[in-house]
Parts: sequence; C-alpha cells; structure tokens
Amino acid sequence: MIKLIASDIDGTFFDDQHEYNHERFNQQLKLLHQQGVKFAIASGNYLGHLQRVVQYSPVDAFVSENGAHIVVDGEEAYASYLSKDTVNLIIEDLQKLGDNLKAFILSGEKATYTEAKYESALDKYYIHNYKLVDDVKKVNDGIFKVNVSLNNDKLDEVEQRLNDQFGGKVHATASGFGSIDIIAKEVNKSFGLQKLADHYGISLQDVVSFGDNSNDDEMLQESGLSYAMKNAKQSTKDAADKITKLDNNHEGVLNTIDSLFDWDTSEKYQKSY
Repeated sequence: MIKLIASDIDGTFFDDQHEYNHERFNQQLKLLHQQGVKFAIASGNYLGHLQRVVQYSPVDAFVSENGAHIVVDGEEAYASYLSKDTVNLIIEDLQKLGDNLKAFILSGEKATYTEAKYESALDKYYIHNYKLVDDVKKVNDGIFKVNVSLNNDKLDEVEQRLNDQFGGKVHATASGFGSIDIIAKEVNKSFGLQKLADHYGISLQDVVSFGDNSNDDEMLQESGLSYAMKNAKQSTKDAADKITKLDNNHEGVLNTIDSLFDWDTSEKYQKSY
C-alpha cells in the first residue's frame, strides 16, 4: 500500500527549465492527501532552495542535502552534520586542484558559505542565501554538506579520490551539473528516506520513489517501488524497478502518479510545451 511518494527534483520532477505543472500537481496532492498519502521532495539541494521552488504546492516533507537534513510540516525532524575537522581536511584537499576547481560551497544550518573568489561561479538559481567569507575553514556553523564544482572531465577522478582519501568519514557522489556532493559516510537519500519513514511510522516498502541520477540510486533500490526517469542515466535505470514512460520534460512523475492511482489529471491541467 502506498503511503509516501518521494521524488528527486532536478531532472526528475522539474523539466529542464526548472518548472513543473503547479495546477496538475496541486490537484494530485489534494487527491493524495484524501487517501492519506504523503509527498516528499528528496534532493541534494539545501532546504531554503527547495522550499522556494515549490512554494505554491503544499508538499509534506523535504529530504534535503541528500538525506542529511529532514523537515516535516515546517519542523526539523533530523539533521546530520560533518565534523569541523573533516570539513577542513576536505577543503585543504580540494584547494590542491588548482584551476580544475571552479567553486566549493558549504551548506550550513544557518546559511550557505563560499569564498569571494568563487562567487562568480555560483549558480544563482540554486544558491540564494549565501554568505561570502574570507576563509571557509573559519565558518562557525553546523555543516550538512560540502559541494564542489569542477571541470566535467575531472568529476569521476575527484569523486573517486575523495572516497579513497576520506571514505571512512564521508561519501562523495556526483549530483549532476558538474558537481560533487560530500556528506557524512552513512548519509544518502535512502538513509534520509528511512528517517522520514520512521517519523511517519511506515516501512520503506510503502514508499514510491523517483530519480534520475546516481545520488538517487540507493533511494531507488530501497523503496518498495521505484522509478527511474526515461531520461535517467543508465546506472540509475539499473537501480530502479521501473522506468517512467515519459521524461522530465513531459511530466513523467505526474503521469506515473496518475497511473498508480488510476487517475487522469492530464487533460484538465494541461501545460503547453
């Protein structure tokens, strides 16, 4: 029995213009809530960004920072922080990359932090509440995640290097768009989803999940029913139970929700493409 639906956002729930069909989704949410089904966004992005981009839809929960930070009905339900010593060691290692390093960002409880020399490389769509500091190693805040932006041809190499050097303490995973997320070793979207399921008193077998990239793989593997997007990378398709009929640019998630519950919200709430 479906009790919770969890979806990644970029490349999954959103189209390539970072948009979704508000009216159709809100109608689905209304129907889901009538049946006691919750809906959560599960993303590598920080909480403030997620709340902003779906502000017109009454989403029940957010599994942000790839599972490190969970908020339910506006209240924090779980938080996992990296140790300050580990963060500083990672920063020192990243700084050795020289010109291959475009930027790095610390996702903290109070704000997002970077140094002024990296500001021009920040994607302002994703990063809003950021603070410029002289030295990120001196930041005094609980840090959920380190995100590093690199030249694309270095992504796999640096991801492997980080996991080899710091694998006992952290987990590095590609998050799409030329970046790598670094979070606590035990944390991933599946871990966060389990925490959310525990909060609701349900099993992961009662969860349907959607994703498109490698940071979704564990969540897709552990959910009772999982869908990789038609546009997902092959390894993510291999991790999922099924593949959506439509891609993210044609409301693949919303279409699948309709099919799961034998609804048809598509005709009444059409969006032009």
